[in-house]
Amino acid sequence: MSIARAELLAAWLSLCLSMAACRPAMRTDLADFKSDGCSMFPDGSYYSCCYLHDVAYWPGGPAEARELADKSLRDCVADITRNEVLSEAMYNGVRVGGGPGQRTPYRWGYGWPFPYRKEYSPLTPEEQKQVAAKTRTLCTTLRLNPSTGGFVVLIAGVDREISAGQARQICPGL
Repeated sequence: MSIARAELLAAWLSLCLSMAACRPAMRTDLADFKSDGCSMFPDGSYYSCCYLHDVAYWPGGPAEARELADKSLRDCVADITRNEVLSEAMYNGVRVGGGPGQRTPYRWGYGWPFPYRKEYSPLTPEEQKQVAAKTRTLCTTLRLNPSTGGFVVLIAGVDREISAGQARQICPGL
């Protein structure tokens, strides 16, 4: 092989690798929703707050959406427990440990394979379609508890209950 041809091949290969054109396409399917409850905290009387937080974290998105999800968790826990120390500890924990660039099962955007969504960014139209379809599937799994008016959900393999209002935040048609 001539030196010029080898240099051309090396330049093409370098360009190809830097643009990810030579890499195999990464699977970008959103996993079905699952919740681990309150991750690093015990699932206390506030577990429904953690479930809603997991629904928000599952698809990821822009940093502002994560901040809103984390503040909503803090406010929900404070409303249920009336314990500001606990709600602030949980808020600070998710702010420190829930970022998108971490290979954890509770990171922002954990529904996507890592490292597909390791940055904050709005969901693409295709990603939004996947989230909508998977959310519709999730909504079919919520079961009304006629005794309480709440909805039974699966959290970390255990049936738990969220309020009707919380269920409607996920599934407005309920």
